[in-house]
Order: sequence, then C-alpha cells, then structure tokens
Amino acid sequence: MQRIPFDHWLLALRTVLAVWLALYVSLRLDLSQPAWAILAVMIVTLQPVMFTGGTPPIGIIIGRSLARFFGTLFGAIAGLVLIACFAQQPMLYLLFAGGWLALCTYYVMLEADETVAYVMMLSGYTATLVSLTAIGTGVDQIWSVALSRFTETSVGIGAGLLMHIVIAPRFGSRSLPEALSTLLSEAAGDSLVALEGERSRETRDRHFTALLGHYQQFEKLCGLTRRETRRYRQFIPALDRFASDSLALITALRELDEALRRLRARPGGEDRLAQLTEYVTPLLHDIRHRPDGEPATRLALPEFDWSQAVQGDADLRIDAELVHQRLNEVLGLLQHGRRLRHALDNPGQSRVKSLPRERRPRAPHNEHFVARYNALRVFIAFELLGQFWIHSGWHSGYLAMMLLSVFTVLFARAPNPAAIVYQFMWGSIAAVVLGGIILFLILPVINGFPLLALTLGLPVMIGTLVTPYPRWSLLGLSGAVTMMTLLNLHTTYSFTPARYINGGLASIIGTIVTMITYSLFRQRTPAERMATLLEAYWAGLARIAGTRWLPNRARLESRLYDRLGRLVALGGNEQCLREAIDLHALALCVWRLRHLRNTLGEHQTAIETWLREVSAQLERTSRHEPALWHRFAAQAEAWAARLHHETQLPVAVIGELVMLAHLMRNAPGTRLEADSRRGATTGATVAGGEA
Repeated sequence: MQRIPFDHWLLALRTVLAVWLALYVSLRLDLSQPAWAILAVMIVTLQPVMFTGGTPPIGIIIGRSLARFFGTLFGAIAGLVLIACFAQQPMLYLLFAGGWLALCTYYVMLEADETVAYVMMLSGYTATLVSLTAIGTGVDQIWSVALSRFTETSVGIGAGLLMHIVIAPRFGSRSLPEALSTLLSEAAGDSLVALEGERSRETRDRHFTALLGHYQQFEKLCGLTRRETRRYRQFIPALDRFASDSLALITALRELDEALRRLRARPGGEDRLAQLTEYVTPLLHDIRHRPDGEPATRLALPEFDWSQAVQGDADLRIDAELVHQRLNEVLGLLQHGRRLRHALDNPGQSRVKSLPRERRPRAPHNEHFVARYNALRVFIAFELLGQFWIHSGWHSGYLAMMLLSVFTVLFARAPNPAAIVYQFMWGSIAAVVLGGIILFLILPVINGFPLLALTLGLPVMIGTLVTPYPRWSLLGLSGAVTMMTLLNLHTTYSFTPARYINGGLASIIGTIVTMITYSLFRQRTPAERMATLLEAYWAGLARIAGTRWLPNRARLESRLYDRLGRLVALGGNEQCLREAIDLHALALCVWRLRHLRNTLGEHQTAIETWLREVSAQLERTSRHEPALWHRFAAQAEAWAARLHHETQLPVAVIGELVMLAHLMRNAPGTRLEADSRRGATTGATVAGGEA
C-alpha cells in the first residue's frame, strides 16, 4: 500500500483547521448557512491541489482567494439585480440569468490572465446561486441570501488563507532565482556544446526539450512573484519581458546550430569559427558556472576582417556573418538574463535602474469560436433544465440548476469535461449518502461545537487526502461541493429527510444533465484547435510579409509567444516543440528580411513581392506539403545565389535568405498539420461511432 506523504498530511491539517475556524466564526456570527463558508475553504484549498498534486504555493492560494472574493462580490450583486428585475417573471429570469452565465463563460474562455478568468467564473455561477437560492427559499429574502453568500464565502476565504500562511507556508517565488540560474546555465552550456562540434538532431532536440522545461518552470514562478513577495515586485516588468525573450533565445540557439553546421562545411570555416570561439568561450563558461555572477559590460563580438579575402570566399563570408549575427543575439539575451539574475540578489544596485520598467504588451490570439460554442452550450442547457423545473413544479429543481451552472462554467476549459463530470457524479452520489448519515444519524445525537467539528473534520480530511491523486481528486472535490450544498448547519437543527432526499436527487440530476450537455455538445478537440492556431500563424506571417508598416519585434515576439506556446501545450510532445521552434524562426527570418528592406537597393521591390507571394500562398493553402516548401526553398536559394556578387548589399541579407531556405527545407508546420488532421479524423470517427 502506498504511503501518504507528509506534505499531504500537512495539507489535510491546514484544511481541517480552516474548516473548523470558518465553522466557528460562522456560528458565532449567527450566519444563515455556515456550510457555504466551509465550501469556500474546500474550493480555495482543493481546486489548486488538483493541478499541483500537493500543497500549492502561497501565491496561488492568494490569487485564488482574491479572485474568489471579488468574483463572489460581483456575482452577488448580479444575483440581486436578476431577482430585483425578474422575480415575478420566471421566463425572463431564465433568459437573462442564462445570458449572464453564458457571457461569463465566454470571457472565461477568452481571458489569458487566470486570475481575471477565475473572477469571471465566480461572477457567473455565484449570480445564479444567489438568485436560485432566493427563488427556492423566498425572493423576499434575496438581500439576506446575497449578503450571507458573500459574508460566509469571505469567512471561508479568510480562514483558508490564514491557515496556509500560518502553518508551514510554501513560497514558490523563493525558487525563482534558482530557476533563472538553471535556465541561463543550460542555455550557455548548449551554446558551448554547439560551438565545440556538430551534434546529431536527436541530441539537439533532447537539449531543446530540457531547455523548454526549464523555461516553463521559470515562467510559472514569475506568475507567483506578483503575489508572494514585495522583494521582487519591482522586477515584474523585466521578468515578464525575459520570459517572452526566452523563446527567442531557444530559437536563436536552433538557428545558431544550423549556421555552425554550414560554416564548418566551408573551406576555412573552422578558422573563422575559432576566432569567435576563442572570444566567447570564457564568457559562456562563466555564465554556465556562475549565472548569478557580476554582469560585466555587454560583450560585442568583433567584426571579421575580410580585407584579405579573395573572390571565392563569398560563401564563407555569408555563413561566417550568419554565425556572427546569431551568436551575437544569443550572447545579448544571455547577458540580459544575467543582469536580471544578479539584480534579484542585489535589488539596491544602480544597475537595476537599467532594467525594463514597463511590461511588454501581450497580443493573445482569441479563440472566439471556442468561446462562443462554450457559451452557447451553457445557455442551452440552462434554459432547457430551467423550463423543465418551472413547468414541472419541482420545488427542489433549483438545486439541480445550481449544480448545472457551477459545473458548466467550472470545467469549460477542460479538454474532456464530460469525463470529469462523470467522476463528479459518483462523488456527488457518495456525498449524498454520507451527508444523509451525518445529517440524520449523527447530528441529532451530538451536542456542542467540539463534536460537530470532529464529525465534519473526518470527511474533510479524507477528501483532502485523496484530492492530490489524479484518480480520486475529482471525487474529493465533488463530494465537498455536493455535501456542503445539502448539509443543514443552521444554528437551529431541523429534521427534514424528505427535503434532503429531494435536494440530493436534484444535485445528482443536475450533475447528470451537465454530463449529457458536454457529451452532446462536444468541445473542439486539441487537434482542431491546433489547426486553428496554425491558420492564425499563416495569416500573421502574411501580414508580416505584406504590411506596409512592419510591426516592432517586441509585438511580434508577443504574438509568437502566445500562439506557439499554445501549440506546444496542445501538442505536448517533442515533435510539436521542434515544429514550434522552426515556425518561430521562420517568422523572425521573414521579419529580419523586411527590416533590412531599405538596404536591398534595386532588388527591394522584387524580393518584397516574392515574400508577399510566398506568404499569401501559405495562407491560402490548406495543406503545406513538403514539395511546396522545397519549391519555396529553391526560390530562396536562387535569390541568395543571385545576390552573391552584389558587393554593395550587406552580407546579412544574403545570410537571412540562406537561413530562410534552410528553414523552408525542413517544411515547418507540416507534421503539426498532419497530426491535427489525423486527430480531427479520429475525433469524428469516435463521435460517429457513439452516435
């Protein structure tokens, strides 16, 4: 039998003590429904545990607590407005309550900031909880219901947050400097390995995969810094920018590897490379072994001396300058990261003033279709169940409506919400049985707060202990939600088994309706969403190549960071990572060529026209076969060969064309498109078989 880790026991202790504190305060203040305070504790504590597998960092708890506080406040106000306007008009109430729930779901799907999305989620289902509770218990009590919901939720939030702060808090941001050091050290080490000699593609991809893992860890810890400590708050803009630049660093390493391979293949290439290696190796070794060391003056690579070069050295010069440019970019990003790392340990130094003070604007790609589809299915399910509730005269039906509104918004972002709600259904059934035992067999024979606390503490502890395990996590959370919705913990105990049974059946029916909704209105598969993101990428590439006003690189990096980061998250494998890096490099290569357009002389119009035609054809084509890419690569190579003898043109232009040709030879995005088509076909086959 697997032993339960000490961290899980500590988490259970925090949760049980927070539940007891919330229950005690609620009873002392004579609040109408103390179970809501307990429910707030359980959700604030257990929902992050489902994703972290253990005690969540205090930054996540603070973020969720603040979001739940404001989400409950806004939702309670919205619930008051709904009842004030439509208390005597049930059809209009269903229409506007369902519309509010759908609107909140829409913004939950679009919002990239997790905290803001959580506020919208709480606002959506809290409004329905408040208004539906008032309808089920008497609309004349709507102010008391809204005030009680907000007050008791605030008590639960405060109790849960207090216990996580007092009892062995886990500060994730304390690992931020070490995470940044690891990222810089591994990137510098990868640069050294590339400079030492040619390596296989498998070795390179393995290094890039490890580097991406370090980058993702660094990015996650950056998010915690905003709430956990004031020490790093002044560095948030600089940290945010370097998180975005880190993807450019990985791409630059990828291009440097290819440029080095080409240079080594040229006669005399090793001699030119030795000049650079001798110059940069000490700095790279220093960053690798002391990433937190004192940053020196920014190192700029010396220019090559081509005064003694002969006419036949044109290819050597192009490849050498390409290596020079990419290596210079890698060094710049590494040195910027080192300055940031040193500043984290020495926030009072004057060098800190040179770090960025403003956050880089984000340009996320909004999947409006996915958001609209989720909002539509939430609205349809709410309206249909509401019609059944009203026309059947089913008094406890408002509880089914409450569970439906909670689950449809709570799991809108999940890739397979029907399977999640299926587990919730079994947790709800178990909670109904256990809640009945507590309510009708145990509570009547106990007296006093200590026995009540012990009675509730045992199921809370069991639910907390099973939540970190993926197989049982949903059962623990669903049991907490259902039990606290049904339990009667008023100051005056009332023995009403018929009412409890009706409420339990309503909760189970609400969960089943949610599962049916998700099964009938299936979410777009990850493969289909990947196809949409690729279409957005090709459209963006066409804009870069064809627009008159070239976007600045910071904005371009932001858009690429958003789209390709989602591709990697949806794909989840090394092949997807390789494709994303190649697509990132392709977009930057096109941007550099456009950026150098004023140096092209008489060839400017022709080359820009060619880039527009290539990008437009990529945007129009649904399948980017390798043959198409090879034709484009041959055209890029032809342009590079044509410009070889143009001595008045900068070598960087020819180098970018050479790199563009290499990237096109790799047919970027082809495998991702094949995977998305295969995934979409599989999903359609499965749906057809189920139908």
